[in-house]
Amino acid sequence: MTIKNSTIIHNREERLPEVEAFLEKLGVRTRDSDFDSLRKIVDDALAQGDDAFGAPVPPRWQDRVIEELVAPQSSILDVGCGEGDLLVRLAENTKATVQGLELNQEMVMRCIERGIPTYHGDLENGLKNFPDKSFDYVILEETLQTLARPMNVLKELLRVGHKSIISFPNFAHWKVRLAFSLGGRMPMTEALPYQWHDTPNIHLCSINDFMDWTLQDKVHILAARVLVNGKVEEYREEHNLTAQQALFLVEPQ
Repeated sequence: MTIKNSTIIHNREERLPEVEAFLEKLGVRTRDSDFDSLRKIVDDALAQGDDAFGAPVPPRWQDRVIEELVAPQSSILDVGCGEGDLLVRLAENTKATVQGLELNQEMVMRCIERGIPTYHGDLENGLKNFPDKSFDYVILEETLQTLARPMNVLKELLRVGHKSIISFPNFAHWKVRLAFSLGGRMPMTEALPYQWHDTPNIHLCSINDFMDWTLQDKVHILAARVLVNGKVEEYREEHNLTAQQALFLVEPQ
């Protein structure tokens, strides 16, 4: 006996309310994909060959985007500035007045050697030493997911800066979903090259999670960029499924 596809689809549609109720009990508030859409992404990736699976994440791709977003001659604080690569670039190319905040003492010394004034302090507590609106921009690049109290830091970013630039890996990317759901182990991808025991990421965040925060805390999104298969694109809703990393320019409403 052959069951026609139309019959299968009809039965599936009839059970949709039941499925939605089941997912809601599991804690799924909204869905941005289903098994059919994930299957389509896999089919498209197979058609692309190795390019879909081996696209490298461009090193420091956010730096170029940040340079494009900030206004010339701005005052900028980079929270977790490392050795100051971004701040050197912004000072040279946009004539910005820059300052860093960094916990690692050796990196602080390296920043100072490069002419970048840098405050030695913990990222979670160091911002309290800066007055309200003391910078045009406060930057948190690829650090949000490593913080113990990310919500507190986000609020401090918006207090200290007129605007904030925040970037993070998207843990809702389709490769992460498939690797975890089918493999049953913490995923490793081009954008997340860590094993479970050596990852610095302790608070996993997706683009949708970040968007929820902007609504909850009345934060206005001025610009948004995402990295999709190694290329920078303007943010769209479907990118919670397809973006490897994301960057947002925000300000309080």
